[in-house]
Order: sequence, then structure tokens, then C-alpha cells
Amino acid sequence: MFDLACGVRLRGFRPPPANDLDDILTMYNNADVAPLVSDAYPVPQGQKFLDKMKSAIESDVSEMFFMIETIPDTPEKDSDSPNKPEFVGFVSLWARGERGNRHSIFGISFMPKFWGKGYGTEVTKFVIKHAFVQLNMHRISLQVYEGNERAIAVYKQVGFIQEGVMRKTRWSNGRWIDEIQMGILVDDWRKLQEESVHEESSRE
Repeated sequence: MFDLACGVRLRGFRPPPANDLDDILTMYNNADVAPLVSDAYPVPQGQKFLDKMKSAIESDVSEMFFMIETIPDTPEKDSDSPNKPEFVGFVSLWARGERGNRHSIFGISFMPKFWGKGYGTEVTKFVIKHAFVQLNMHRISLQVYEGNERAIAVYKQVGFIQEGVMRKTRWSNGRWIDEIQMGILVDDWRKLQEESVHEESSRE
């Protein structure tokens, strides 16, 4: 479990009877979230989706899967406490190809009420650092759809570079949209850390 200064916590996935899968299903069935997180048509998902998600999370290709939740102001005393953590979203890394390549696919999704609060930036920064420093990753890739400007801005801010565009891969809201490919290497990330340290020392 990792508590971030921005006010959210990353913790491991809890299988049923915990309600983690139900929270994920609620998010994927949200009309604002669905078009951003899947290349499938945005239709209500059900038990089949839950079974596939659980299987993926518990599979060998799952490098890391964290549930994201709020940190209560005071410790919760029981599961019925009004001060219990609130589901924010999830963040994940999935192995790409052979593990020896140290290449993972990054994914993140939030409930709409938590958009625009800076959580995405801080969670992404933490996970990228964790992947390079603790998991010894060499490269992290992601895909994001054209028009998701909030997410694209976050990815660029933490160091992802646009590497290509798959043109008109998805039909959405009456038109074809592109899929943008982005990536960051451990060398890119280290350079950013060095530049950040240099900037801070220059201000002193």
C-alpha cells in the first residue's frame, strides 16, 4: 500500500467477495469513461467483463495492478464508517512480449468526479518511477485516443514521447479517431530527474 502526498492511496487488488471488481465495472459502464478506455463499442458491461478482468489481473502478464482510493482524514473504524476510502480508479502495468525485454504497457483510469484534481499526474509519476527503479523496467508504452487531451497532457508532462499514430482505428461519436502511441525509456526518465535536480539547485 502506497500513500501519495496528493491524497490518494495505491493498494493491491482484492478479489471477490471484496467489491473491487464491482467498482471497476461501475467505472467502465460510465458514459464518460467508456469511450476513453476501450476500443469496443461503449455498451453496458456485465459478468463476462468481470470474469475477463479478474483473469487478466491475476494472469502472468500483469506486472502491477493497483486500485486507487482516497485517504480518509481519520482512520476508518469499520467497513460501514462514513469516513471509509472512496474508489478513484486503477493503474496498471502489463508485460509486453518476453519479460526479458523489460517492456510494459501502462494503463490508468479514473472516475469522472476525480478528473482535473492532479491525481492522474501524481499517480503516473509514482508508477513510472516505481517501474524503473523497483521493477527494473527498460521501457513503458501506452496508447491513448485522439481527443483525450487531459490524458495526453499528463503523459507528456511526466516524460512520455509521442512515437506514432495509428490513423482512424476507432469509430466514436460519428467519426473515425486516431490512436496515439507514446513511450518513455528509462534513459529518458533519468534525464528528466537530472534536469529537475539541476533546476532546483539553480533556484537555491
